[in-house]
Amino acid sequence: MTKRDERSVVPLGDSFKGPGSGCVKRFSLKVTAMSALCLALVACQDSPPPAPARGSAEEVAAKAETETEAQLPAPPIVEDFEGKPKLSLFPRIGDYRPENDDEAGLPFWNAYLEHVTRTAGLVNLPAGGRAFGMRSVAGLDSLGFFSPLAVSPSTTYEVSARFKTELPEGGQAGVGVVEFDQFLWVGEQYTRSLAAKHQTGIHEGIKLAAVNDWEPRDFSFTTGPKTRMIHLVFYREGESDRKPVLWDDVEIKALGK
Repeated sequence: MTKRDERSVVPLGDSFKGPGSGCVKRFSLKVTAMSALCLALVACQDSPPPAPARGSAEEVAAKAETETEAQLPAPPIVEDFEGKPKLSLFPRIGDYRPENDDEAGLPFWNAYLEHVTRTAGLVNLPAGGRAFGMRSVAGLDSLGFFSPLAVSPSTTYEVSARFKTELPEGGQAGVGVVEFDQFLWVGEQYTRSLAAKHQTGIHEGIKLAAVNDWEPRDFSFTTGPKTRMIHLVFYREGESDRKPVLWDDVEIKALGK
């Protein structure tokens, strides 16, 4: 099915809802490690105690690690934005979130982040089907969404997608990859200090300019020997305008070691 142009944008608040549903998350409310712990304690009060684990401590630890890894989002994934979402998408601005003690920068960043979230979402297409779209925001040089995925070290992956753009001179869009040494349960953009501690690599991936009419693009990358997680980053940079950038049929799969 050929997709030509956008018909209407479904606001994120209506299209994707709820934490942990493979969806775009809105961050007017912040989930901290302490609040997550409190939620876990409340849940434990309402649930019967688990049965004691059997086996040696090493066997129990290995089983727990395997079960945790099985729950992580990981390739192969195909996201066509039809039905239940496959990728969890989180908004981002620039390269890093301001540090928690940045009392001047953090409120401005949060306000811009909310605006980015409100102006992005699912787009209904005239020929049928849907895509994901976002617009540039005046005053922001770089914005986008990222999806955290568990990966294996020293493994080659292929990323492919289709795009529709009408970018102005100086405007760019695309998909890139940032590597990290462990899967971090952090549902927001990383600060510079956190990235410095865990980031292990970066890949430019697909970079687009001017007009693209749903042409398929792809790139491959190989993870480093310590890499256990990536951020698949969908971005819009440079000169701003009102025309959306659309993504569809996003796929990531392992090609082998």
